[in-house]
Amino acid sequence: MDPKLKALVEQTNLDELLQPSSREMDFHQPVAPPAPATPAPARSTADPLQVHFASADIVGGLTSGRPTSGRMKGFALAFLGGPMILSGLLLLSVVWQAPGAGVVRLVIGTAVSLGLIGFWPYVIFANHRKRRRDG
Repeated sequence: MDPKLKALVEQTNLDELLQPSSREMDFHQPVAPPAPATPAPARSTADPLQVHFASADIVGGLTSGRPTSGRMKGFALAFLGGPMILSGLLLLSVVWQAPGAGVVRLVIGTAVSLGLIGFWPYVIFANHRKRRRDG
Protein backbone atom coordinates (compact mmCIF):
# COMPACT_ATOMS: atom_id res chain seq x y z
CA MET A 1 0.00 0.00 0.00
CA ASP A 2 1.13 3.51 -0.68
CA PRO A 3 2.63 5.12 2.46
CA LYS A 4 0.44 8.23 2.05
CA LEU A 5 -2.69 6.09 1.73
CA LYS A 6 -1.63 3.99 4.73
CA ALA A 7 -1.15 7.16 6.82
CA LEU A 8 -4.54 8.42 5.72
CA VAL A 9 -6.25 5.12 6.69
CA GLU A 10 -4.58 5.25 10.11
CA GLN A 11 -5.77 8.79 10.68
CA THR A 12 -9.33 8.01 9.58
CA ASN A 13 -11.66 6.17 11.94
CA LEU A 14 -12.99 3.63 9.46
CA ASP A 15 -14.79 1.62 12.13
CA GLU A 16 -17.26 4.43 12.71
CA LEU A 17 -17.70 5.08 9.00
CA LEU A 18 -18.28 1.44 8.09
CA GLN A 19 -20.76 0.58 10.88
CA PRO A 20 -23.99 -1.08 9.81
CA SER A 21 -26.79 1.37 9.20
CA SER A 22 -29.09 2.16 12.08
CA ARG A 23 -32.32 0.28 12.50
CA GLU A 24 -35.06 1.47 10.13
CA MET A 25 -37.93 3.43 11.57
CA ASP A 26 -41.37 1.89 11.45
CA PHE A 27 -43.62 4.31 9.62
CA HIS A 28 -46.68 2.04 9.84
CA GLN A 29 -47.98 3.51 13.05
CA PRO A 30 -51.47 4.79 13.84
CA VAL A 31 -52.03 8.45 13.09
CA ALA A 32 -54.05 10.69 15.34
CA PRO A 33 -57.25 11.91 13.66
CA PRO A 34 -57.32 15.57 12.67
CA ALA A 35 -58.77 17.98 15.18
CA PRO A 36 -62.44 18.73 14.52
CA ALA A 37 -63.13 22.04 12.83
CA THR A 38 -64.37 24.74 15.15
CA PRO A 39 -67.95 25.67 14.34
CA ALA A 40 -68.79 29.21 13.35
CA PRO A 41 -70.13 31.28 16.24
CA ALA A 42 -73.88 31.14 16.47
CA ARG A 43 -75.72 34.25 15.40
CA SER A 44 -78.84 35.41 17.08
CA THR A 45 -81.96 34.27 15.26
CA ALA A 46 -84.21 36.70 17.12
CA ASP A 47 -83.78 39.07 14.17
CA PRO A 48 -85.36 37.38 11.13
CA LEU A 49 -83.27 39.51 8.77
CA GLN A 50 -80.03 37.97 10.08
CA VAL A 51 -80.96 34.56 8.79
CA HIS A 52 -81.83 35.48 5.22
CA PHE A 53 -80.26 38.83 4.40
CA ALA A 54 -76.85 40.38 4.86
CA SER A 55 -78.63 43.67 5.47
CA ALA A 56 -79.10 43.04 9.18
CA ASP A 57 -75.98 45.06 9.98
CA ILE A 58 -77.31 48.01 7.98
CA VAL A 59 -80.67 47.88 9.74
CA GLY A 60 -78.96 47.44 13.10
CA GLY A 61 -76.86 50.52 12.45
CA LEU A 62 -79.91 52.51 11.42
CA THR A 63 -81.96 51.57 14.48
CA SER A 64 -79.18 52.11 17.03
CA GLY A 65 -79.09 55.15 19.27
CA ARG A 66 -76.02 56.56 17.55
CA PRO A 67 -76.52 59.19 14.84
CA THR A 68 -76.48 57.79 11.31
CA SER A 69 -75.23 59.68 8.28
CA GLY A 70 -77.64 60.81 5.61
CA ARG A 71 -75.70 58.86 2.95
CA MET A 72 -76.22 55.64 4.92
CA LYS A 73 -79.92 56.34 5.23
CA GLY A 74 -80.19 57.13 1.53
CA PHE A 75 -78.35 53.94 0.60
CA ALA A 76 -80.56 51.88 2.91
CA LEU A 77 -83.69 53.49 1.52
CA ALA A 78 -82.62 52.77 -2.07
CA PHE A 79 -81.16 49.30 -1.46
CA LEU A 80 -83.67 47.94 1.04
CA GLY A 81 -86.70 50.13 0.57
CA GLY A 82 -86.60 50.59 -3.20
CA PRO A 83 -87.64 47.08 -4.23
CA MET A 84 -90.24 46.87 -1.48
CA ILE A 85 -91.71 50.28 -2.34
CA LEU A 86 -91.92 49.29 -6.02
CA SER A 87 -93.63 46.01 -5.06
CA GLY A 88 -96.12 47.92 -2.93
CA LEU A 89 -96.85 50.39 -5.73
CA LEU A 90 -97.37 47.54 -8.21
CA LEU A 91 -99.70 45.78 -5.78
CA LEU A 92 -101.60 49.02 -5.22
CA SER A 93 -102.07 49.52 -8.97
CA VAL A 94 -103.19 45.90 -9.42
CA VAL A 95 -105.69 46.18 -6.57
CA TRP A 96 -107.17 49.45 -7.79
CA GLN A 97 -107.34 48.43 -11.47
CA ALA A 98 -108.87 44.99 -10.88
CA PRO A 99 -112.28 44.83 -12.59
CA GLY A 100 -115.15 43.98 -10.27
CA ALA A 101 -113.12 44.16 -7.06
CA GLY A 102 -115.22 44.32 -3.91
CA VAL A 103 -114.87 46.91 -1.19
CA VAL A 104 -113.25 44.43 1.23
CA ARG A 105 -110.67 43.43 -1.38
CA LEU A 106 -109.87 47.07 -2.10
CA VAL A 107 -109.45 47.92 1.59
CA ILE A 108 -107.28 44.89 2.42
CA GLY A 109 -105.21 45.26 -0.76
CA THR A 110 -104.70 48.96 -0.11
CA ALA A 111 -103.69 48.34 3.52
CA VAL A 112 -101.18 45.62 2.57
CA SER A 113 -99.65 47.67 -0.24
CA LEU A 114 -99.36 50.79 1.97
CA GLY A 115 -97.71 48.60 4.62
CA LEU A 116 -95.18 47.40 2.04
CA ILE A 117 -94.54 50.94 0.84
CA GLY A 118 -94.09 52.43 4.30
CA PHE A 119 -92.20 49.64 6.13
CA TRP A 120 -88.57 50.53 5.29
CA PRO A 121 -89.02 54.31 5.47
CA TYR A 122 -90.52 53.80 8.92
CA VAL A 123 -87.64 51.56 10.04
CA ILE A 124 -85.03 53.96 8.68
CA PHE A 125 -86.51 57.22 9.92
CA ALA A 126 -88.30 56.11 13.15
CA ASN A 127 -85.12 56.47 15.22
CA HIS A 128 -84.75 60.04 13.96
CA ARG A 129 -88.19 60.91 15.29
CA LYS A 130 -87.43 59.30 18.68
CA ARG A 131 -84.24 61.36 19.09
CA ARG A 132 -86.11 64.52 18.15
CA ARG A 133 -88.75 63.83 20.87
CA ASP A 134 -86.13 62.98 23.51
CA GLY A 135 -83.87 65.97 22.90
